[in-house]
Amino acid sequence: MLVSTIRYCLFLAATLAALRTTAARPVHVAPAQTLEFIENKGQWDARAHYVAALPAGRLFVAPTGFTYSFVSPAALRAHHEHAAQVSDRIPAHAYTVTFEGGNARAALSPEQPTTEHRNYFLGKDPQHWASDVRGFRQLQYADIYPGIGARLYENATQQLEYDFTVEPGARPERIRLRYSGVERLVLKDGNLLISTSVGFVTEQAPRAWQLRGTRRVPVACRFELTGTTVSFHLGRYNPRLPLIIDPTVIFSSFTGSTADNWGFTATYDAQGNMYSGGVAFEPGYPASPGAFDLSFNGNVDIAIMKYNTSVSGPAARLYATYLGGFGSEAPHSLEVNSQDELVILGSTSSSNYPVTTNAYDVTFNGGPSFEPLSGISYPAGSDLVITKLRSNGSALLASTYLGGTGTDGLLATPASVNSGSLVQNYGDQFRGDVITDGAGNVYLASSTSSFNFPVPNGYQTTLRGGTDAVVCKLSADLRTLVWSTFLGSSSADAAYSIQIDAARSVYVSGGTQGNNFPTTAGSLHPTSQGGTDGFVAHLSSSGNALLQSSYIGTSATDQAYFLQLDAGNNVYLLGQTAGTYPVTTGLYAVRGARQFIQKLNPTLSANLYSTTFGVAVPTGLAPHISPTAFLVDDCERIYVCGWGGSVNYDPQSIAGFPVTANAIQRTSDGSDFYLAQFTPGMLALEYATFFGENGGRSGEHVDGGTSRFDKRGLVYQAVCGGCGGSSGFPVPPGAGTYSNTNKSSNCNNAAFKIDFGQRLADPGPNRYVCVSAAPVVLGGTPAGGTWSGPGVSVISGGGYQFTPSPALLGRQVLTYSVASTGTCVSTRPLRMTVLPETPATFAPLPAVCIDGAAITLVASPPGGTFSGPGVAGSTFSPATAGVGTFTLRYSLNDTVSCNAATQTVVVKKLPDVTAGNDTTLCADQLRPFQLRGMRPAGGTWSGPSVSAAGLFTPPNTNNKGAILTLRYSIAENGCLNSAPRQIVLAPASVANVRLNVPECQSAPEYTGLAPFTCTFEPVLPGGTYQWSFGDGTPTSDEAGPTHTFTEPGTYLVRLTARYAGCEVLTQFAPVVVGEVFVPNIITPNGDSINDRFQPRFSCRPARLQVFTRWGNKVFETADYHNNWRGENLPDGVYYYYLVDADERKARGWVEVKRQL
Repeated sequence: MLVSTIRYCLFLAATLAALRTTAARPVHVAPAQTLEFIENKGQWDARAHYVAALPAGRLFVAPTGFTYSFVSPAALRAHHEHAAQVSDRIPAHAYTVTFEGGNARAALSPEQPTTEHRNYFLGKDPQHWASDVRGFRQLQYADIYPGIGARLYENATQQLEYDFTVEPGARPERIRLRYSGVERLVLKDGNLLISTSVGFVTEQAPRAWQLRGTRRVPVACRFELTGTTVSFHLGRYNPRLPLIIDPTVIFSSFTGSTADNWGFTATYDAQGNMYSGGVAFEPGYPASPGAFDLSFNGNVDIAIMKYNTSVSGPAARLYATYLGGFGSEAPHSLEVNSQDELVILGSTSSSNYPVTTNAYDVTFNGGPSFEPLSGISYPAGSDLVITKLRSNGSALLASTYLGGTGTDGLLATPASVNSGSLVQNYGDQFRGDVITDGAGNVYLASSTSSFNFPVPNGYQTTLRGGTDAVVCKLSADLRTLVWSTFLGSSSADAAYSIQIDAARSVYVSGGTQGNNFPTTAGSLHPTSQGGTDGFVAHLSSSGNALLQSSYIGTSATDQAYFLQLDAGNNVYLLGQTAGTYPVTTGLYAVRGARQFIQKLNPTLSANLYSTTFGVAVPTGLAPHISPTAFLVDDCERIYVCGWGGSVNYDPQSIAGFPVTANAIQRTSDGSDFYLAQFTPGMLALEYATFFGENGGRSGEHVDGGTSRFDKRGLVYQAVCGGCGGSSGFPVPPGAGTYSNTNKSSNCNNAAFKIDFGQRLADPGPNRYVCVSAAPVVLGGTPAGGTWSGPGVSVISGGGYQFTPSPALLGRQVLTYSVASTGTCVSTRPLRMTVLPETPATFAPLPAVCIDGAAITLVASPPGGTFSGPGVAGSTFSPATAGVGTFTLRYSLNDTVSCNAATQTVVVKKLPDVTAGNDTTLCADQLRPFQLRGMRPAGGTWSGPSVSAAGLFTPPNTNNKGAILTLRYSIAENGCLNSAPRQIVLAPASVANVRLNVPECQSAPEYTGLAPFTCTFEPVLPGGTYQWSFGDGTPTSDEAGPTHTFTEPGTYLVRLTARYAGCEVLTQFAPVVVGEVFVPNIITPNGDSINDRFQPRFSCRPARLQVFTRWGNKVFETADYHNNWRGENLPDGVYYYYLVDADERKARGWVEVKRQL
């Protein structure tokens, strides 16, 4: 029973659905089971069959034992706490616990599957991508030793346990646990103390018991330690009852977790699901036991979580997907397209980041080493990456690099926030934005210092200096860079936010330090306003024309972090200012505050209004919040979200920010999130609240990236929270949660979703319908709105419907309208696509047995897609589908299968068959016999020495024995199945069996020289053994023991083997062990007596070096054959050095004397 006193760290994700009208105190719920054994489907080293997260480490489980890998909790904590200076190297230590002498192929089976799904896209090789990876609560070993199994599981107090189960008649003394890679093993007060370079583990004195009925009867049990091998010494027990041996392990000094996931970015889909993106530290399988260093940069992957916010508990997390290579990765922005596919904009330093065949760029472009945050670096440079995932996260639909040979996507940390750098807030280094249009095309805004960043068809095709903003459009399949452009000055520039209008022209906003940033005549500010300015620019849909562009700001530092458009293409900006930002009379305003909101007309030529919010501060003080999300809804209400406080570079408390009476959280410790909603026209503050832990070790923040509001005014926000191991992140009553407990001693990714409670039209996701389908009832939320558009009619009795017809083929735009607050009518479009019908045919499928070969599926016209159980591409696998009757579908690539055909396929089960019990025959049992015990009757036998009717005739094995496998086969309902039966022919007792060891080259008269190590093998495997080595040492019950004879002598080795009821005695030829002897004189005078230097030093090849007394080497050979005669050397004393292939060494002197 392996027990951890530290809770295991899983990704904290508090998914909230709190109405703004609910003021609530955070509540906490006891955690459920957290430990999972994750199956290895190729995403990790093949040696590990299952992997589990442990305190500050990982447990790798294999049939031969366990490997523990721990990292230094203090070093890991320094990264989590965002220390100013921190090494990218993390001390680590691994050790293995091996079942010595155990079954190397012990069955290892999982039990109690969990509901969550994981996907791993790690590296470029799709062979190592794994989807729908499952987790389990328990692992069960069978027959580690004969009749002995083990079980790993988590107990009710979230502690990992393992225990051995010894079946009646089995021998518990076989259990031997060999520890490799530990610094020290010590028994103290009955406990086993295990020291590593990063901490220590205590295995408490073991317990053992047997059950008699329902009563647990204790059995005396203690550890025995021999070198690095641990066994169990037991008192008296009943060998006819099962025995449980239960050691307890405490991870005494490990209090962190490697499963940390820092919050970067969040988004939503049409169903209201939330996606959270962060970085996860994922150490791999250790190369070898012992101490080693991990690179924090080489193990940081993108972690994507999808949550169903309408439920709580494990079911709330729909999937977790991990993306990365052997470098660093980070997600900057997330977007879900109209097909419910997640698009990720990120950065990477990995040359093996997972990209798809035929992607726009499949090669890492690299660049100079770059460190966007202290302790997290991109040593090989950085490229942007754009990746698209299937809606369930299980497939990498498209993925590409995008960049040049400079730094792409990242901004440098400033030496000082007063230096005018574009990076003004912690996490600004990872800003950037990605969106999609209705056709799935991908648009992004970011930055680059690469002179050769690809810019086809762009407005600006050369890098003007420093970093430039980049704006790009890619095709939906990420195979084509449709257009791309620099947008910059001769100084530093970056784009942070992007939007498109109905004509797919592009608006971007960001920051610039240049006085020659490209602007247009007649814009609001065609020239620099001084210092660092924000900017807003409008590009043509083809990307090759700058339609309008303007500086934004004051004479101090200003930047425009977010941009939104309303129905009239008016532009709204959210940013920060260090100056006196203009405030329009009559608006809600806090003059002197450092956060601004501005509205411009579509041509960027007029300021329609501008204002500031927050708290007023003296000139020179930094802004209070770092903006993370921004929205303008249908009624032109404005929503903002951001964080502030102690984590920021120039920390300012947000405790004085105004909140409303119905706030979820009215007070702040100064380091929290702030959310606000303003009335249409920015006339008043309609709602505001704080959100965050009260008094935590480190305030809530994000480590970079963008989060989002949806058009209904719900915010989806990623958070790096709970720093210092706190679980105080607020969970209002009634809110849906995945986990409200931080099981790390450090930071983890939290995420929240809050509904501001506005009445806004939501028509639901876009729809597809067949041309001949029945009328479609139209819904929409909130209920009671009105529908309009082609094909829309009123239903008698209430409601609306859409009736498809040939005249409406193609995409139709319908609108749903509801009366919102005040006089505003909220109207949102829904795209209803009417699809034509084309006849499709699907060739019939024959019935097939479950073990049958895959069937090639045939249908017409070509170009469609097959789907259904067991279908992969155009083949059907009976084994994958399982037994049953299945309907397969062929669709001509439309969303609702208007053009589809189906076929039914029957997969038949194999007949149940049993071949009977295995049989063991002693050497003197030579008579033929009839095999019995098989079921059902009427089958046929096959295999060596057996007739089809089952008459077995023992073959002559020349007394060596044999293990024969026979098969019994039954055909039923057209399906053939068979079962194996093993016949063990025990060998005869024999004497004087030669050892399988090579001849001792230096002393052929000896088997070996002391100390002599020899590995023994039985005549036949498959039995139980007792080896006697004849030197007074204890016997061994291993199948193939390795034994060392430490002293010279002649030893008789005997093996008593038992094969069921057959006892076989094998006596080996005498083991003659000689004494090591190196002569100190040779007389090379030609009389063939003592002419050569003939050391009896080693039986293995050896290197010989000979030196004079002054250290001059006079002879050397890498493979000495006792043939050195002192040729061409005068008589005298020489010094030798011998070392063999096993690193056995000898040093000394030898005299060469030709005349005595």
